[in-house]
Amino acid sequence: MLLIAPTGTDLEGFAPNLSGQMTKLVSLRDVTRLEEVETYAVWQGRRVEVVELDGGQAWIQQWQWPVPGHPAAYAIENGLWGAKVPVEELTEVVETVTEVPFVL
Repeated sequence: MLLIAPTGTDLEGFAPNLSGQMTKLVSLRDVTRLEEVETYAVWQGRRVEVVELDGGQAWIQQWQWPVPGHPAAYAIENGLWGAKVPVEELTEVVETVTEVPFVL
């Protein structure tokens, strides 16, 4: 299953899932490289993971307690909190791409 964030453009064979991500089922034989992409940024002095982009908004999360005293922040579970914030509020954005080994 290929998984991508929505781009606003129709991509052949991709359909939205319940989380709003775009998915497409492919044969493992058609996969030549598997990558994991992680994006981190700083929001209000805290290093956060950028989970998803939705237009000009970013879904962020962090494993740290307590939940920030910001109206957008909310507790998710067991010390994990999240928020949906304007992309412009994120600084020091770093994206890492790691190849994931797999065997056919």
